[in-house]
Amino acid sequence: MAEQWLKTYTEANPKRAMYAFCINSKYPGYFDLCSKAGLDGPLVVWPVKIIPNAYQLQKNAYPDMKALKNGFKTLVQNNAGRPGINGRR
Repeated sequence: MAEQWLKTYTEANPKRAMYAFCINSKYPGYFDLCSKAGLDGPLVVWPVKIIPNAYQLQKNAYPDMKALKNGFKTLVQNNAGRPGINGRR
């Protein structure tokens, strides 16, 4: 469902990037951060592990949602242009 929303959003706003939190029913204790960088960008899905007092993304712990969102944006920027960057298991 979030994937469809991201697709629809980027069709309406082809030069904008967007992300969404997605339910991960396959792995208890996880949710996914899904993102799409513009109309032609691939759908990127990174698993987020819920750990005591924090969220873990790409082996980095973030104490709250604000820190998680900022860390996610930093990771995406640092990985821009690198093919095959997708956190899906």
